[in-house]
This record gives sequence, C-alpha cells and structure tokens, in this order.
Amino acid sequence: MFFLIQKPYGLSSFSAIAHLRKKFGIKKIGHTGTLDPLATGLLLVATDNSTKLISYIDKARKSYVFTVRLDGSTPSYDLDTPVEYLDVDIVEKARTTLTKEIIEHTIQTYFFGKIEQIPPSYSAIRLQGQRAYHMVRAGQEVQISKREIEIFSTRLVSFSFPEVTIEMEVSVGTYIRSIARDIGEKLGLAGHVTMLHRNKIEHLDEILARKIEDITLEDTLSYDCIFPGFEIISPEAEILEKLYNGLVFSNTIGLESGKKYLVKNGDKYISLIEERDGMVRICANNIE
Repeated sequence: MFFLIQKPYGLSSFSAIAHLRKKFGIKKIGHTGTLDPLATGLLLVATDNSTKLISYIDKARKSYVFTVRLDGSTPSYDLDTPVEYLDVDIVEKARTTLTKEIIEHTIQTYFFGKIEQIPPSYSAIRLQGQRAYHMVRAGQEVQISKREIEIFSTRLVSFSFPEVTIEMEVSVGTYIRSIARDIGEKLGLAGHVTMLHRNKIEHLDEILARKIEDITLEDTLSYDCIFPGFEIISPEAEILEKLYNGLVFSNTIGLESGKKYLVKNGDKYISLIEERDGMVRICANNIE
C-alpha cells in the first residue's frame, strides 16, 4: 500500500511513519524521501510488499515552497540552531537597495539547471558510517563534498525584506537549506530557511494527501496513480506461472525495451517486469 501524508511541523519523517506503523499494525514500512523535522508537506509512504517499489519512485522530482530570511545565518541553515545576525548597517543598506528584480535575476541566473551545492553538515548524510548531524553535535569536524543537483524550475513567490519566498522543483538529493544559504551569499548577505514545505512529488500533489491524524486504510493510492508511466498487463496463466516462480524467459509477450510493466492477476498486482536482451526479467515480485 502507498499513502501520501501531510507531515506536520516538528515531526521527523521517522516518527511520522512510526505513527502509521502503530496505527495500522504494519510490519514493514518506508518512505520515498526524508523531510526535515522543521519542514512540512508531502511524505509518500509505502508499506509491506509495496516497499519493494520504493526505488522506482524515490528518485522523483520534488517541489518545495520555502522562505529565506536574509539578515543572518545558522549552522544548520534553518531555525534548528541559533541565528547569527548580520551587522545592522549591512542589513539597513540591503533594506533600501535590494529589490525584487535583483532577487529574480539572481535565482534565475544562479539557481536554475544543473548546479553544484554542498549539503549542510546538519544532515542525514553518512560519513564514515555515521550521520553527519551526529558527528557535528558530538563536536567532530565534518567535511561534505560538493554534489551536482538540478533545478528544473524556480519562481519568486514574494519578497518583503528580509524575507523572500521561492518555489522550486528540484532533483533528488537537493538540500533546500543549502540553496537558502547560497542565495544569501550571492546577494552579499546571509540566508537561512524559516519555512519549508514540500508541495509535490513528481506528479503527486497535495489534493491526494491526508493529514497524518486523519488517514485511514481507505486512503491508499493505487499503483496506476503512483506509476502512471508503467503499463499494466494481464498475461495468460502460463506467463503468470513463470513469474510466480521467478523465472527469466523469452519475450513472447511483446514487451518494449526501456519500459516497465505492472503485471496483474485478476485484481491483484503480482510483479514489476521489463524486457532486457530479448528476455522478460522481473524487477520485483510479490508486490502487493
């Protein structure tokens, strides 16, 4: 089963799925992309055999609306750590000279397409077998390498100094907190996130989501909703038997190269398959 939940402010992604595990008595559960505790918005959760399909959606594009405050910085690039404010003279000068047009030009020029960023040291990235944020809080020095990300769209929502609100669609692995810091630096100021909300995961938007306290077992999302690019097929019994047995066999059912297929037996999904080198190969079996 898949659920799309609205994660509230202050709750970690781990705590959110733990709540569902307890509520529904679920043995196996996972999600398709962590949200920081101070972030809100969409968290796509998979349970039981559906967790086998997480790897086919966890690389999805994600969209965020976020507010950057430009008068100070924090070690975590958000409000999880204390703010060190800029000198009052710098702030007052920016208040009179920084315009919506300057910000628009900056984000369209430097924060669009493929760029490099350094993730926050206060992050769940693993270094030497440890989470980076654990190392930082233990007083250890943390050095995280640059990584390439992609920003597919960027839009200035509003600006009222010292706060600017932006909407972005980004690739997997993008840290919005790092973008906030970098925007501040590009403007000759300092930036940190004061609001972060995930409003879309690929094609899944908030109209499909439910509040974590209100969600029921009737609120599951179907596989054809989660994976609209996968074709659904219902082959004959002989083919189903081969799939149940985990066999690789000649492509006699007309699968196209480069495509994925969800296989149904009656009303139940049983496999995710593909064609490779002229053979039908199983990507995941027993998926429902």
